[in-house]
Amino acid sequence: MKKFLVIGNPISHSLSPLIHNYWLDKIGIDGSYEAMLAENERDFVRLVKKLKEDGYSGFNITIPFKKIASEIVDETINNELSFYNKEAPAINTIKIENNKLIGYNTDYFGFSSLLLKKIESLDKIKKIIILGAGGAAKSIAYGLIEGFRNRKKDETRNLLILNRSPSKAEELSHALKNIDSPLKLSHGSLDKFEENIENCDLLINSTSLGMEGIDANLTLNLDNSKKDLFVYDIVYSPLETNLLSSARKFNRNFTNGLGMLINQAAPAFCLFYNYNNLDNLLEDNLLYEKLEENIGA
Repeated sequence: MKKFLVIGNPISHSLSPLIHNYWLDKIGIDGSYEAMLAENERDFVRLVKKLKEDGYSGFNITIPFKKIASEIVDETINNELSFYNKEAPAINTIKIENNKLIGYNTDYFGFSSLLLKKIESLDKIKKIIILGAGGAAKSIAYGLIEGFRNRKKDETRNLLILNRSPSKAEELSHALKNIDSPLKLSHGSLDKFEENIENCDLLINSTSLGMEGIDANLTLNLDNSKKDLFVYDIVYSPLETNLLSSARKFNRNFTNGLGMLINQAAPAFCLFYNYNNLDNLLEDNLLYEKLEENIGA
């Protein structure tokens, strides 16, 4: 039996064990998947070493260990399920093969595949704001860049990265410029939000603010935003964060992070078990119902 798990902090909220074990039962694969808490980066590195010793076949990584994960892997893979770029490193999936750590990032697939379903046309989007500059923000930014790369060049299309720590936003912005971004890039602190939301078409919260288990919340005023603004919050527990409640209040279109969670978990599952029917995992309304029921419990 192959053993896998997810490591993060906080981790008690994680739905990854429910998702992976649901797929294992559905398909009839002999495997297991659990959750594990790492206290800090040092503890994370210690646990990874122990997982190798205990015969685990791999693991997923969530907040806040995606960057440190990129520093301990022996190899990184880019393919149709994984997108990794050394300019802004982040790893969310690791397979243990021949005692080596093979790193993948399926967040890119999770975000980009869902975004295309939710938004009718990327061509209408001129201004994007990403809140946060961590591992998820990197994957989302790359997803956007690749999504716009093959479209008609538009000098007015821009991406603004806002973060509580402006230096991290600046670091990510510079890293993105190094890959020949088709988007005009800028950065700043979160307190610049209100002066930039007025002409924004797509707002993405990539931070953990608003998540159950996180003390800080994200309360932003969307009163001055465009009527056709689309709000995307990667947090999925609770299903409706303060940010999404604000979007509802002002009648803006929005989605939570549940879809991205499933869409990034599916390619990881395929990588873990060499499973080839990705669509069988993604197109499952019963799984959505189970997850929403679990979150609402």
